[in-house]
Amino acid sequence: MRAVRLSVVPARLGMVMFGMAGVSVGDVGVMRRLLVIAGLVLLRRFAMVLGRLLVMLSGSLMVLSSLVHGSSRVGQLQVP
Repeated sequence: MRAVRLSVVPARLGMVMFGMAGVSVGDVGVMRRLLVIAGLVLLRRFAMVLGRLLVMLSGSLMVLSSLVHGSSRVGQLQVP
C-alpha cells in the first residue's frame, strides 16, 4: 500500500510540472488578469463590509448614548 502511495505523489507532481510547461505566455497573462480582477472584487466587498460595520457601530453608539444620558423628553412628560 505504501508503494502505491509513494508512486502516486511523484506522478501528480510530474503532471503538474508538465502541465505548466504546456501553458503559453499569453495564457499566463490571461490568468494574471483574472486574478487581478478577483482581487479587486474582493477588495470592493471588503470595503462594503467595513462601511456597513461602521454604520452599525455608529447606530449602536447612538442607542447607547441615549440610554446613558436619557432622552430630553423624559423630564417633560407629565403623568395625569
